[in-house]
Amino acid sequence: MLHIDGDRSVRLQTESMGNVVLVEGDRPVQFQNSTFNNVAGSLNVSHTTNIGETSLDILFRAVSPDAMHDSAERPSLHSSCHPGTRVAILDQLDKWSSEQPSDSRILWLHGCAGIGKSAIAQKFAASCHDRRQLGGSFFFKRGSASRGNWKSVLPTLAYQLTVAFPQLGPIIQRSLDTDRLVPGKAMHYQLEKLIIQPFRHAPAFKHRPILVLDGLDECEDRSTQTMLIRVLIDILRSGDAPLHILVCSRSEPHLREVLEAPENSDVCQGLKIQPDKSAYADIRQYLMDEFSRIHKIHTARGIQLEGNWPAENVIQHLLETSSGTFIYASTVVRYVDDEYSHPAERLDAVLSLDPGSLTPLDDLYIQILSAIPNKPTLLRVLHAIVNTRGLDPEVIDSIFQMRLGTSRAILRGLNALVHVQQKTIRTTLTGNLPVQWLHASFGDFLVDPHRSSSFCVSGEDPQSTLVHDIVRSLSSGSLEPYHFR
Repeated sequence: MLHIDGDRSVRLQTESMGNVVLVEGDRPVQFQNSTFNNVAGSLNVSHTTNIGETSLDILFRAVSPDAMHDSAERPSLHSSCHPGTRVAILDQLDKWSSEQPSDSRILWLHGCAGIGKSAIAQKFAASCHDRRQLGGSFFFKRGSASRGNWKSVLPTLAYQLTVAFPQLGPIIQRSLDTDRLVPGKAMHYQLEKLIIQPFRHAPAFKHRPILVLDGLDECEDRSTQTMLIRVLIDILRSGDAPLHILVCSRSEPHLREVLEAPENSDVCQGLKIQPDKSAYADIRQYLMDEFSRIHKIHTARGIQLEGNWPAENVIQHLLETSSGTFIYASTVVRYVDDEYSHPAERLDAVLSLDPGSLTPLDDLYIQILSAIPNKPTLLRVLHAIVNTRGLDPEVIDSIFQMRLGTSRAILRGLNALVHVQQKTIRTTLTGNLPVQWLHASFGDFLVDPHRSSSFCVSGEDPQSTLVHDIVRSLSSGSLEPYHFR
């Protein structure tokens, strides 16, 4: 016999199908999606749903809203393509998405870090949405509780499909009515219930719905990445789901093995983004437009800049140093465009870096980090961010017994590299990380001693110190376990 809410006596009963239900008297109790914890012989029930909750309500609870292309978070962290750039690639994507039918129902857009894949995916998803062709989108984010793994991918896509194509809504709801625990089950089962079955029973579509999966390589487990691709290939090959799927990622070997395998050429097609002439032309346009904007804003504030700042040879130097990747150009722009600094001085600091370096982006990262005056505190804060999931700056202050606001002040100097959520945003509930790298390459840089040198935050000694400080904070009561989500 169990007791719920202190005075309700219920018992567990096994149905003929093997399902375990709660029974109060002679009636089943509606506590779908419950979690049962056996603690010292007492069985506690938590995470229950409200009586009368629909199956679509349960689906919505498993959705990651910040993973969608039109999330309020996305414009600030992953801006779309700069106006007038990436035209040729976007035209290719539009042509592919309009093919009916198409032999390449999965298009793999891949390239090196910082080449602009996410910006292209963002722009393409928005274009499909405007044409009412977008079935759903999911932008992975390494380390995020809701975007760093596959568990919310299929519920998020299924929810978007019900909104974009209303004829799928009742079918998905009926599929969930037969098993309301679908969002917590295995990937193959979720695909069958949330995607395959609804499409089997849906009327014909005028256009194939388009799904966009960006940053697949940022999903936390490589085997999961390849498994997701394999099951999508099987579904599309079978004809059970008439979809076009754009997958964007780095050119990782384990993904190449699947997406470029000859036996999958009937479903998959690759499109590699390279630093070609069009990429350099786009970056030049971006730099000219952004420096023009910076010039206008700062001169309006009374900061003196020459009329032709920056000179043409400076633009050309930055263009060549970028090696055709947008991440270098955008990081330079964010670094120069600091409201508390003179833009000419910041640009001069960038231009002073070794022009013959083979790692200009790493040099730029080190230049930005070196400008922070308190290096020991900077490294402690960055180490805590890298090695924990979802710590607020205020929690980091408490762990290291620093004055409240110290971590935010340190991170403010890294506004070209990181985004820090406002203190009022409830990151615990939304699943957003309170501190996020503006690009995944910065996180990679910090943990690679060959790249970051004295700014590397990996290693046993700092890890041991962090664990000790966390345990001390928990033992003293200055922190509670819920701070760690």
